[in-house]
Amino acid sequence: MDFLILLSLCLVSWTGTWGKKDGSLAQVVIETEVGRSAKIPCAAYSPENAIQPTIHWFYEKNGKKQKILTSGTSETIHEDAELNDRVKLESDFMLVISDIRVQDERFYLCLVENTNSAPSESKLQLRVYKAPELLEMKLDDAPLQLNDKVEVGTCESKNGFPISNITWYKNGFPVNSMEDVEVTYLYTTESSGLITILSTLSMTIKQSDNEAEIYCEVSYHLPGGDYMLESKTGNLTVYYPNKKVEIFQERPEGLIKEGDTVELKCVGDGNPQPEINFYKSGFEDVRLGSGTSLIMENIRRENSGGYKCQGIDYNNFEDDLSAETEVHVHFLDQPMFSVSSPRVMNEGETLSVSCEAKGSTAPVVTWKTNGNDVSNGSILNLKQVDHDMSGNYTCIVHSPDVQDLIVSKELQIFVAGTPKVSVTSLILYVDENQQVTVSCTAIGYPAADIMWSINGSTTERRDELEVTSELTFNVTQDLIDTSIICLATNENGSNKAEIKVEQRLVSTVTSATISVTEESIKKETSRESSHGVVIVVVIVCILLLAILGAVLYFLYKKGRISCGRSGKQDITKPSEKEQIVVEMKPDSPVEESVLLPGSQEKKPPGDQEKYINLRN
Repeated sequence: MDFLILLSLCLVSWTGTWGKKDGSLAQVVIETEVGRSAKIPCAAYSPENAIQPTIHWFYEKNGKKQKILTSGTSETIHEDAELNDRVKLESDFMLVISDIRVQDERFYLCLVENTNSAPSESKLQLRVYKAPELLEMKLDDAPLQLNDKVEVGTCESKNGFPISNITWYKNGFPVNSMEDVEVTYLYTTESSGLITILSTLSMTIKQSDNEAEIYCEVSYHLPGGDYMLESKTGNLTVYYPNKKVEIFQERPEGLIKEGDTVELKCVGDGNPQPEINFYKSGFEDVRLGSGTSLIMENIRRENSGGYKCQGIDYNNFEDDLSAETEVHVHFLDQPMFSVSSPRVMNEGETLSVSCEAKGSTAPVVTWKTNGNDVSNGSILNLKQVDHDMSGNYTCIVHSPDVQDLIVSKELQIFVAGTPKVSVTSLILYVDENQQVTVSCTAIGYPAADIMWSINGSTTERRDELEVTSELTFNVTQDLIDTSIICLATNENGSNKAEIKVEQRLVSTVTSATISVTEESIKKETSRESSHGVVIVVVIVCILLLAILGAVLYFLYKKGRISCGRSGKQDITKPSEKEQIVVEMKPDSPVEESVLLPGSQEKKPPGDQEKYINLRN
């Protein structure tokens, strides 16, 4: 029986515990949500013990039983108009209620009548849940005054079931249980049975509550777990009187220099901010403007001094709302030279120039020319000047204590002398009737005048030291193998440079020559190829002969080869005393000459030399 009951309960969403009521009924709690279906098992029914059972389903209403339906062996009779269209029976007489409503939260009883046993009954409780549809918080738009408990805002949770819990938070911490906080609730039951909760937050307002973040949270239960929903966050605005004001430099960061835009700011310690007026301190204060900020553009050194702000709070006339500060504007004057600029010098002379600049702090001086440092310090020393030392020398003065406080001034130095002349090329290779452009540069003071030795069109660029002239001309036969002269002249003398004009050499090769050359190359290649083959063959033959000779020599040393000996050579090496003797018998033909051992020692029979007949 218990097994079947547990198996039936697995088919529905429920939580609960088994218990006893009046010592007889087993009670189960089943959970579901509004709009869904609920399956309620008949725990009193057992298929093994049931013989022609009749099942009656009831629910309790106002302490009385209300029959839902009766199911016999042949048909099921619905007897409750409220549930008539939303209930049905499934296997094992399980009661299924669709489209659950809040009003369906009741106790349900199942009565089983058997023909062979006494009736049995089981009881179950159905609990219905509904998540809130909306959580909305409203804070009071009007600024709050320092006071005893005042209403701060409301939080509304709509159409939930059953009653949910609402918690208020300030700066992330719950405040419901705090001493200076009061939270009230108003519950409204809608016609659908759903519940709307309106919670009101009241608290004692303090100065620290200004800009505090407030929100509310509703927590509720659904089958399967607990859930929560948060509202949007709002901020409190609290008004409290100003007790003092403070003036400070908002920009720039760090020390102030001439040309900066300076902003002074004055703020109070209350809310709202007081009305602010700015003054330049002196024998008589001069009003400069109103507002929370005073902006001074392109500030000058004469703007240094004391500045004061005065605040007015209409909620506090007792305290003095004023503050002062000092503004110090740093500066550097333009540098002054000990000599005038431009400075004209002769070659070989020496010059010493000082650069001085007054400022609010001790300055640092550096001399530069062409981007390179030439002196650290206020004195520039030039010795044995020449043309290359002409140019602009810049004195740079900066303050090491004040960022970007820099001034500079240029000193022009001209070294007088005959001009130095240079041309683009000393030799010019040309073709007849070709148009050519050449360039000539003269450096010296005063700036030189340039003249060319031939006619053509010229363009010129000049400054106080350097002149560049470009000459464009057509090459004629008369100009080839001659020189073009560039002459530069100033009041100190003249110099010249020459450009040698030469005919461009062009090598011509006839087709016949090319053909002959190609044929010669082919023949030479063929010869070289033949010679190479012959050399390879000769080298291979030499190597083969050398190998053959080595093999023959080896065999000879081993005694494997008889070099004209009449008998078989002993394979052992002969002693130094042994000699080879050729015996000639007078009564025998020449062909019967034999080889005789040089030693007369007797040898073993096996070692006796054999004689070989050399006759054919």
